[in-house]
This record gives sequence, structure tokens and C-alpha cells, in this order.
Amino acid sequence: MSIADKVDQYLEKEFPGATTSVFRDLSLNLKKLLEEGILEPQERAMNLLAIATALENQPLMSLAKDYLEELNVPAEQIRESAEVAGIMGMNNVYYKFKSYLPTEVKENYSRAGLRMQSLMKAVSGKQNFEMMSMAVSIVNGCPQCIVSHEKALTELGVSADKIHDLARIAAVAKGLTSLKTAIDFLK
Repeated sequence: MSIADKVDQYLEKEFPGATTSVFRDLSLNLKKLLEEGILEPQERAMNLLAIATALENQPLMSLAKDYLEELNVPAEQIRESAEVAGIMGMNNVYYKFKSYLPTEVKENYSRAGLRMQSLMKAVSGKQNFEMMSMAVSIVNGCPQCIVSHEKALTELGVSADKIHDLARIAAVAKGLTSLKTAIDFLK
């Protein structure tokens, strides 16, 4: 089944009868970002799974996981794509905390002291792990982590266009998650 068909199924199931302009904008953006763009299909799906996990959006997680399985991505890489949200959730909270502190106070917190070995042993490769880390950091709103991962990706040769698509996928996934919450609330 094509990604377009998978997206249509997801949208029909999660947003039955939705016709608002907000829904149309978000659904068209999701389709466009998952069907085309600079990211490879596997990169799109891996990042969508990481983002959806960070957002705790199970239906979107299932869409991404099903697509990854259809692309024959190894189970270990699918697991890592979902689990990256955990390690980045920890990092994003800690480094966001540090980013709020005045410069003269930051020196009191020089070392995180948190175990992060998984960052060094990426099953999906350094570039994919960095991309997913960037996408989750965008969703979690950690300025320090975003800057760090953008720099790492640039040093790995990832284009600004790919990084931009990561941010756009994160934005659309967040929008769809919020729209679903609104629709469920208004029932």
C-alpha cells in the first residue's frame, strides 16, 4: 500500500467527517511531506515515528511503524526510531532547564551526569539518529538541543533542506495531535 493510501486511512479513521480548513491544511501538509520532499521515504517514516512517540500519538505512531515495516526496515531500527523519543525527552528537559538559567548560574550545573550511551551506539547510524534527535528536540522545544543537533547534522553533510523538512514534519504532527485533542474535546 502506498504512503498516500496509508495517510488517507489514518486521516479517515482519526478525523471522520472532518472538513474544516484547519483539517484540510494539516492533512494536505502531512500528505505532501510524507509523499515527496528531500527526505528519503525511510527517513520520513523514522522521523515521524520518533516525533509521534514524543507526542504520545499512538495512531500516528502506527502509521509510521506500518510504513517502516512495508519499507523492510529492520525491527531494531524501528524500535530505535520509537525509543529515541525517550532519551531525547530526558535530554530535552534537562538542557531546556539549563537554557533558562542566567549565564552566571549555569556554571553551577557544569555536567549533566545522566547516562546517554545510546547516543553513541545508534543502530540506525549516526546521521539517522541525529535527524530523529533533532526532530524530537523540535517537538519538545529545547533550543540548546536544536542548535546542537543542527550543528551535528550540518557537519555530517545533511542539507538545510532536509533539516527544514524535519521541522516541517514535526510541526504538522504536532498540529494534527492538537487538532485531534480539540475534536475529541468538542464532541
